[in-house]
Amino acid sequence: MTERPQLVNRARDWIAEARTFHYQQLTTHRRVRRLGKTRLTFTTGQALTNVGAFFAAGSTGSIGLPDWAVLGVLLGGFLGGKYLFPIPVSSIASRRGPADVVSKSATELDTMSPEEIRVYENNMVLKHRLKGPGGLGAAQSLQRQQEASRKAEEAAGLVAGSLTGLSLFDAQAFGSAVRMHERLESRWLAYEVDPKLQFDFPAMSDAAFPATAAMIRARRKAEQAKSEGNTANYQSAVAVFGEALTAAEAAAGVP
Repeated sequence: MTERPQLVNRARDWIAEARTFHYQQLTTHRRVRRLGKTRLTFTTGQALTNVGAFFAAGSTGSIGLPDWAVLGVLLGGFLGGKYLFPIPVSSIASRRGPADVVSKSATELDTMSPEEIRVYENNMVLKHRLKGPGGLGAAQSLQRQQEASRKAEEAAGLVAGSLTGLSLFDAQAFGSAVRMHERLESRWLAYEVDPKLQFDFPAMSDAAFPATAAMIRARRKAEQAKSEGNTANYQSAVAVFGEALTAAEAAAGVP
């Protein structure tokens, strides 16, 4: 009697996991293609899955299996492609996707993340039945974004690729926050390495001093935010660090 509820629970868990996986696939951007001038759209994964099923069905028929088995292989390939490599909901080819897509300027593209730019590019090609994305400005925008994120990563000392998901504007803002962070670090470290400042303002090196302790905590949070690569959070953390440093200086009697 106890085995049946366990089987039911396992089945429910499996169905939930299958739905979660399919949702992840639906929200993963992949290029959608159109068959000639028709309305038939598909992803590369779907095409490969169906081609594989076609050849598998041919092999099944050649060894003398019944027609229903051949049809089952073809149907399995079709449904498998729909499940594993579905048209993403970000595509205008999806029934749950956007109803329309409008042309964007270079400035508008620079506010978008690389993934959003690629979605836009693919949707414009589908909408206007373009042979290629040339002329949309997406490739140029992606190049600008890559250069900006590379410079910001180098300035921040982050691993290459850490900021590739940011828009051009966010990558540039991150770089600006890095420069502000560096100025604050230099200002703080002066109290640690300059003997005169150490003698005149000992509280700035004393972690037991409340204002200094608060500044040190803010400094650590700014460093942590930098490693996370979120522009808004990093800008906020750097601003808090700056305010905490100014407050610590005032409490220590720095003129």
